[in-house]
This record gives sequence, C-alpha cells and structure tokens, in this order.
Amino acid sequence: MASHSNTLSETDSKKYKIKHKEQKEPEICGFYIPIKTIPRNFNTSKGYSKNPEWLQIEGCPCKVISIDYEYITLNSFSSTTARNFRVSLIEFKNNFIKCPVKDGYITNLDKYPEGKILESEFISREKVKELKKNLETCVKNSDDEVIKDILGDKFWQLFVSQGSPYIGINKYNEYKNGKIKLNPLSHFGSSIFNRNSRWVPPIDITYEEFKKSPSYPAPLGIRPKDFCLPSELIKTIKELIKQIMAFDNIDSMCLETILPRENDKKHKCLWCGDIINAHDYTSVYGSKDNFIEICHRDPNQRFLETNMYWGHGECNRRQGGYSEEERIEDALRLLRNNPDYAEKYKSINPFN
Repeated sequence: MASHSNTLSETDSKKYKIKHKEQKEPEICGFYIPIKTIPRNFNTSKGYSKNPEWLQIEGCPCKVISIDYEYITLNSFSSTTARNFRVSLIEFKNNFIKCPVKDGYITNLDKYPEGKILESEFISREKVKELKKNLETCVKNSDDEVIKDILGDKFWQLFVSQGSPYIGINKYNEYKNGKIKLNPLSHFGSSIFNRNSRWVPPIDITYEEFKKSPSYPAPLGIRPKDFCLPSELIKTIKELIKQIMAFDNIDSMCLETILPRENDKKHKCLWCGDIINAHDYTSVYGSKDNFIEICHRDPNQRFLETNMYWGHGECNRRQGGYSEEERIEDALRLLRNNPDYAEKYKSINPFN
C-alpha cells in the first residue's frame, strides 16, 4: 500500500519558502515541523497501516528516524515512538522546516509556548506510557471498588485532551478530492481535534483564521487549557493520585505501588474546605449528582499540577467557568458595595 500523500499548493509552498530559507539536507535525529496537517499511514512490519491517522500535524515537531534514497521516516511528537510514518524526500524538502536544537531545546516552534520545548520531552512520552500502564494495572488488580470506579471513569480524561466536533479523515479526503462542495457561509471542519495527546500545539484562532491555514479543513491542535507537555502531565497525574490516596475511606494499597504515601493528611476540596470522602463518589458521567470531580482552580488555564484537583461536583458548579481569583473579586466587590452584607459577614469582612 502506498503512503498517503498530499502536498501544498504551489502558492503555499512559495509563501513558506520565502518565510524560511532553503534548508540543508535532512539530518538523522534532527527535528522538523510540517507546515500542513496531513493524515498519514504509519509504518508496519508488512508495509503500512490499513487506515491513515492524524500523524502529521502543522507546527508539531517530528524527529527524523531514517533516510534512504527516496523516502524519509519520521516520528511525530504527537504520537507514540512506535507510530512512524514516511514521506518522499521531495515532499519533505518542500513541506518541512528545520527546528535547530539549542541548549537542549527544540526551537522554531511558533505554535508552542515560548516557541520551544526540551528535546527530552520526546523521551518523556515513554514515561507517560509507563505511568498509564501502571494505572491500568492498578485498576485491574485493586480490591477497592471505589478505586476501580474513580480511576476507571476518569482515566481517559487524564491522558487526552477534551474534544470538539470535527470532520474525520474520510470527510477530509472527500473534500480534498472535490466530492464535497461548500457555499461561502458553510462551516466545515474544526481547528481543534476531537481527542488527541495533550502536547500537540495549543490552538486559539477564529474560524476565518482557520480557513486561511494551509491545513484547512484538517485540525491543527487542541484547546490551550488542555495543553501540557509530557513531563508536566506526569506531575499533574501524580498529584491527582496523591490526592486520591488522601481521601477518606480509600484503600490506596495499589496506588502506593506507583507513588509512596507522603503523610496522613486528608485531601480537602479547595472550594469548601471539607475532606473528600471516597464513599461519596458516583460514576454517572455528567450527572448533577456527581459528588467528586476533577476541578480547575482556573478553568481557562492549563492542565498543570498547580491548577488541577479533586473537589466536590457541587462546588465545581458554584465556581462555574470562573477562576478562584475572579470569584474572590466578586465576593469582595459585593462586600464593599453592600453595607448590609458587610455587617452580616463582619467576622470575615476584610474591610473591617
């Protein structure tokens, strides 16, 4: 089976060649970013996968694995180390841009915070995979049904970004092959993947900006608030595990094979201050009765250990889509502007 191929238009190629100087021959173990999202078939022992996947993503770095007289094999940061794909040398030279490594950082990543990531983040992907495997084993072997419920229900939320409606690869191919015709007002495709790893590029653009992308209508990345690098994801998940171990009425023996228990301090909901009781957990996804949920201190900030915690579902709903600081500012404003409230709550009134 031939590898899926889809190159930039002549106009797009010229535009990027003007922006980026002609690059030298590709380097083994060097890093490059594609200038367009394209579905690719990954390499297998018998040739190529039957179905293509979103392995090549605009702005997401790829590592050169091997080069021969006709093709170059790449591994995308967005996928696992086993998901390699290949492109022709001609296409590579036209559609990929060099990302020099400086002081341990892969640079020229304009879609990433600070425009760079540590080269070691490619290795950290394997550590994420190992942690995921250990948690799967814990869920399988634990005698505590609450552990099975909590990790079983929330497990998928931890390792992948949340999604939005977007077209699949079949629809993308139909559009590229002219089988789908759109009127000027049609909204087709989305810049955000339905689900993907948390370290693909964080994207925050308008639909009109998306339509001007060389990747359109293929997705470009994930929501900024879902983004974190592999090393950051490991820290966040370990923090959430530590918090589970500190619930009331929890048998954390299986979790202690992953992380040692630090102390006997109980975990509290950061909104109300009450200790989280594992027996209050219910596993109906999206239910208004869910008592324990993964909460954000700031819903618009990233998936980092400093921003994520287990809290009460009702407290999470009270916070709404606002950060803790925004809610504090609201409360202080109410106290400042309403003397009756100030008198009633004078024991906690900071303006006394």
